[in-house]
Amino acid sequence: MKKINFIFGIHNHQPLGNFGWVFEEAYNNSYRPFMEILEEFPMMKVNAHFSGPLLEWIEENKPDYIDLLKSLVKNGQLEIVVAGFYEPVLAAIPKEDRIAQIEMLKEYARKLGFEAKGVWLTERVWQPELVKSLKELGIEYVVVDDYHFMSAGLSKEELFWPYYTEDGGEIVTVFPIDEKLRYLIPFRPVEKVIEYLEGLVDNNPSKVAVFHDDGEKFGVWPGTHEWVYEKGWLRKFFDEITSNEKINLMTYTEYLGKFTPRGLVYLPIASYFEMSEWSLPAKQAKLFVEFAEQLKKEGKFEKYRVFVRGGIWKNFFFKYPESNFMHKRMLMISKAVRENPEARHYILKAQCNDAYWHGVFGGVYLPHLRRTVWENIIKAQSYLNPENKVLDIDFDGRKEIMLENDNFIATLKPHYGGSIFELSSKRKAVNYNDVLPRRWEHYHEVPEAAVPEEENKDGVASIHELGKAIPEEIKRELAYDWQLRAILQDHFIKPEETLDNYRLVKYHEFGDFVNQPYEYILRGNKVKLWRNGGIYAKEKIPATVEKEIELNEEGFVAHYRVSLEKPFKILFGVELNLAVHSVMETPGEFDEKEFEVNDPYGLGRVKIETDKQAKIWKFPIKTLSQSEAGWDFIQQGVSYTLLFPIEKEIKFKIKFKEL
Repeated sequence: MKKINFIFGIHNHQPLGNFGWVFEEAYNNSYRPFMEILEEFPMMKVNAHFSGPLLEWIEENKPDYIDLLKSLVKNGQLEIVVAGFYEPVLAAIPKEDRIAQIEMLKEYARKLGFEAKGVWLTERVWQPELVKSLKELGIEYVVVDDYHFMSAGLSKEELFWPYYTEDGGEIVTVFPIDEKLRYLIPFRPVEKVIEYLEGLVDNNPSKVAVFHDDGEKFGVWPGTHEWVYEKGWLRKFFDEITSNEKINLMTYTEYLGKFTPRGLVYLPIASYFEMSEWSLPAKQAKLFVEFAEQLKKEGKFEKYRVFVRGGIWKNFFFKYPESNFMHKRMLMISKAVRENPEARHYILKAQCNDAYWHGVFGGVYLPHLRRTVWENIIKAQSYLNPENKVLDIDFDGRKEIMLENDNFIATLKPHYGGSIFELSSKRKAVNYNDVLPRRWEHYHEVPEAAVPEEENKDGVASIHELGKAIPEEIKRELAYDWQLRAILQDHFIKPEETLDNYRLVKYHEFGDFVNQPYEYILRGNKVKLWRNGGIYAKEKIPATVEKEIELNEEGFVAHYRVSLEKPFKILFGVELNLAVHSVMETPGEFDEKEFEVNDPYGLGRVKIETDKQAKIWKFPIKTLSQSEAGWDFIQQGVSYTLLFPIEKEIKFKIKFKEL
């Protein structure tokens, strides 16, 4: 009888730093019931990848689940597919770290009773250079998307077989995931999945259809727990797949033991199709969506889709400078601590991918994920001797100043307002300036975002199919920043300006200091910065801002001198953006010479002191991002702006003290 080979796989992952209750809910709603039902069907075979952070949580909190996995492996029902232990994007980390990350998860697979030979490619981010790293580890196959193959010129009809790919004389097998199956399973009735698979049957005995996707689709995504478990989708699926004579269920290893890959392909740098939209800068992403929609209206999308290519995953480092800075700091310390096993372990943790990018999940917009990355970077750097240095950390062609002592790391950007873009406490392992600005994202305006969710009577909607209208209460508070958010950013604002105008970016900035270059001199643990700029009223009034920043054991002290060439009534403001995440702030105005910030589950306590009375404006910085649940309006931090009246000259100091 003619058959179609079928490989079924899942990828289970929770990012390092995610809340315990998220792990618990995902475990109860998806990970546990999935494997318990699998145990009921001894003829069912699943290829599963579990990320290191999830396995560590399970081992600590649900050890009996580890026994279940061992049992399923022993029964031949479960093939373990590995990746980097802390789920890094392999193309975004050094080769030495790739080797260490994959070997860690291979070792864990051995504890489960399986010698892993395959890799689940995190976010399916492929680069040809990965071949040599994988071969060095004894990896025989990698799972990627069919989109990778189509981007290399193959037709859809050629994508039901694995192929070899080569780099530098080394080869590895690449399996294409069938996108059609990704959208059918588990969102459509089992009959539709079976119908599709049976339609693939032909005379070639090596033909194979591969499904391998997020395990969270089976119970965590909206509406899926009821559909998959309470309404019985998964049991019915396992039952019909294992009893259908036209479907030959296999693992990756079983397939390669029986068949030889079809030939040689060279895959370009790529990920799945949706990633090529998400990774583009917002304006270009909007055009990309419009272009794809236009092709759909004309009935041309499926025919020409392979040529519709957007960005690549690493574009996120261009799209989000904060992600790029975090990533380059990680790379910097990775190189420095490679021979120190304890410090290096922290860096491997800091490579967990989720906080570096953003698609339909929160990603870089989730402060607790970024905070965990920074925590591990700081802990790793704490093993090194403190050193002040001038270097281009983030590879933007302009040098940063890094001040460091036993307790703090301060990284300044002279070319961007002479401001502090990292203030990391080694004692608390937090970066006080881990604050994302408010950015316009393309999905804030694309027509699909305003379309109500259509009722799907034939299954359950995927999160890619959910409509998202921005609530009115969020629209009223929505604002977009024109500047990055740092500590010691220098403003000139008219005396009658209001806090509301300021926080909603409806005010007028009179000076040219916030994002413009400062000159500097570095002396020991002090850096003096100055800029000869101007105030732009009816005419330009030349103005000079000088600040000397000194790192100390409690934080830093900044001495300011601001002078105008001729008298002009204006407010000079110094803005400090602090990563207050656990206390939800509201806008406020008060007059003080000192104040405390208390963020008990995040930054802890700090005190800001001045030697002159200041009017202080504070407001939360909230970003709008899409998520699997709809919209997230998240506090990224709190802006504190100290305002001083000036007509000709003013001198003052600001002291930042960790408590």
